[in-house]
Amino acid sequence: MEKLKKHLKWIIATGVFIVITGVILFFFLVQEQPDPPFSNAQIPEPISADKSDDKETKEKKNEKISIMVDVQGSVERPGVYQMKEGDRVIHAIQKAGGFLSDAEVRSVNQAQKISDEMIIYVAKKGENYSSETPSSVQEETKININTADASKLQELSGVGPSKAESILSYREENGPFTSIDQLLDVRGIGEKTIEEWKDKIELQ
Repeated sequence: MEKLKKHLKWIIATGVFIVITGVILFFFLVQEQPDPPFSNAQIPEPISADKSDDKETKEKKNEKISIMVDVQGSVERPGVYQMKEGDRVIHAIQKAGGFLSDAEVRSVNQAQKISDEMIIYVAKKGENYSSETPSSVQEETKININTADASKLQELSGVGPSKAESILSYREENGPFTSIDQLLDVRGIGEKTIEEWKDKIELQ
């Protein structure tokens, strides 16, 4: 009887050991299982940019600045016309109805880009367009950097009230400009600005 009890205890102890070992092995196996792959439902959709905003930005980039030109001389409808930045003389002439039959076509450079306030003059045949009349495109009046007031200075591209005052202040403190390069000493004016102004300003 005593031996039977000992034998039974040994069986129970062995069973408990087996159960505990099985639980531990199961725990480690579960821990080592790789994460399941994402299903299509679990993958988050990328956030797309607002297409309408992107389209609006592109339209603004492609939008050209409107400018005004005066077409005179031997054209069908002389007058002032609204054009777009990047247009050429031929486009303005076409808008004015084209050349008349007596037009001296060679008096204008049809491939030249137009600029705001430009005068395009088409001479008649036999007319001395090279000297007695304006050339194909009259040059804009240059701004005298030494005599212009704040209002006149603001006609230069990139010049507002503040920059105009800076130019006037420099002129008062240092006297008239003797070279275009002196403009580099004025706050807010760099080499790029001077390059853009060199054909639009004068010192005398």
